[in-house]
Amino acid sequence: MAAFLLSVVLALAPTAGAGAGDEPPPHDLHLTSANAVVEGGSVLVRIRLFKDDLEAALGRRLGVSVLALGDTPEVHGVVLAYLAEHLELEAGATRLTASLLASGEDVLDREPVWWCALEYRADAPIRELTMRNTLLFELFDDQRNVVKFIHLPDEAQQTFAFARGEEEFQVTFGGG
Repeated sequence: MAAFLLSVVLALAPTAGAGAGDEPPPHDLHLTSANAVVEGGSVLVRIRLFKDDLEAALGRRLGVSVLALGDTPEVHGVVLAYLAEHLELEAGATRLTASLLASGEDVLDREPVWWCALEYRADAPIRELTMRNTLLFELFDDQRNVVKFIHLPDEAQQTFAFARGEEEFQVTFGGG
C-alpha cells in the first residue's frame, strides 16, 4: 500500500523541467508546498522547499556556513531530523513519526528545489489529523508553507497556508 500511496503523492506534485543553464537570481519568495495524502492509517507527505533555503536552515542547525544537499545517508539523517522538528503530525492524540522514503533535487521555474517524500503511520485509520508546520520560520518572517490534504478513497481535499501565528491546522475526515 505504501508504494501505491507514494505513487499518488508523486503524481500529485508536478515536477518542472530543467532550467536554461543560467543561474537564476536569488528568489524573494519564501514558500514550501506539500501534498499530504491520508489513507487508512498512513500519511504520505511530499514536500518541496527551495534548495538554498533548506541548505541555510540545515547549515544553521549544524553550525556550518556551507552545506550542500546530496543523496547520502548523512544528509538524509540531517534532513529527517530537521523535518521531524518542524513538521509535526498527530493522529488523534498520538504523535506520528516520519520515515524518509526518498528525496532529491528538482527545478521549479529555473530555481533549484529539494523534495522529500515522508511516510507517517498510525495504529488505526486516521479520522483527525493535526499538523504543526514551522519549516524555515527561523529564517524568514514572511515564510509560508502551503499543504494540500487529500483523503483517500473519497478524495476529499483541504488546503492550508501555515504562517507565523498560524502554525497549526487540524483536519477531520469522514468515512472511507
